[in-house]
Amino acid sequence: MKFCFSIALACLCFVNCDSKLPENTLLIGAYRGLDKLIPYPYLLHQKNDSVSLFDNQGMLIERIKNSSINGKTVLKFKSKQLKFSRLNDHIFTVFDILDTVNFRGFKSRAQFETIALEPKFNIQTIKNFISESVFKYQVIEDENSNPNSDFDIEQLLYFKNDSVCTLTNYYYQGQKTASEYETKAYTIFSIDQAAFLSFRKEDNNPQSIFQITNLDSLNIELKDFSSREPKTIQFNNSSVTIDDYLELIKNTAHYSNCFDGYQGEYYYGEDVTYIKGNQYIIDIVSKDAPKTDVKSGYIILHYTLNCGGELGRFGLIQMSREFKSMTFSKEIVSHIVDSVRDLKDWPTNFDILEGLVYKDVHGFLMFKIENGIITDLCP
Repeated sequence: MKFCFSIALACLCFVNCDSKLPENTLLIGAYRGLDKLIPYPYLLHQKNDSVSLFDNQGMLIERIKNSSINGKTVLKFKSKQLKFSRLNDHIFTVFDILDTVNFRGFKSRAQFETIALEPKFNIQTIKNFISESVFKYQVIEDENSNPNSDFDIEQLLYFKNDSVCTLTNYYYQGQKTASEYETKAYTIFSIDQAAFLSFRKEDNNPQSIFQITNLDSLNIELKDFSSREPKTIQFNNSSVTIDDYLELIKNTAHYSNCFDGYQGEYYYGEDVTYIKGNQYIIDIVSKDAPKTDVKSGYIILHYTLNCGGELGRFGLIQMSREFKSMTFSKEIVSHIVDSVRDLKDWPTNFDILEGLVYKDVHGFLMFKIENGIITDLCP
């Protein structure tokens, strides 16, 4: 498979490698990795006879002389040496020759995409528009999301002057079933005619850069490059007041991934399952479970377990005994979600898969339901 992909890449490069980018071109770092994607928060600006490297706050890291980027370019910055391969007219894969930790082999190559220089936005206008406002975002899921077919996921974002609080609500059949919130720093900046919004956490926890593509009196439109297929997302001005928002998060659990992007999988090691075992979970969840269903099938709750032993980033899938899509009642689903979220004895600080450390792990609990009664649990 890898050999075939390499041949295809070589053929593409043969056609497109020598084609140079226009003198004024902006490239955004999308992600690195092939299976699990991690944000790659850098921008490159090709202008005249130089290329500038920017970080995710729009700060210039370094500028070097270079005539134009093509599929054979190697950009030698002091902190990075980026070797380019061209996939098509607007997408490049890059390999950081100096980075032997994050770029071990082909699977860890990063991707850059050329972006349109939109009509210039006034940065101060954007800052004034979003500051001290609450926006609503109907989450568009992608390959970075946990498996989910039955939750509708909505976020409310409260932008303060220098930070944003994101409240994530999980709805099942119109009923809010779970909530969590986290706080990040953010920056609004521009390069040439393009404007960007970026979030920030710890220095070793890279966050995506979003291009601001439109702004009106009610909404802000963004281009998200963090998944394989770039998507347009929209933050809509919400009717929720700041006082109401602050009231909403008072009794809401805080959850944040320790490392956004790559997550390990529960089957990579033996130390990432619930410490007290499955039978304990069955006993706890079965206790006082509502008798509202006589159906049989499976309720599968997906989650991320972070390095602090906390659960979040939920997904919900329900199946019949024949593994076809079906639905259970709001009462039994809410009970299972609430009971699992109350469990405290989860492992922390994982060291799995031959010594490689993952800060967060994707897992799931698959409850077997027989005539409305929880009878078994896996994995």
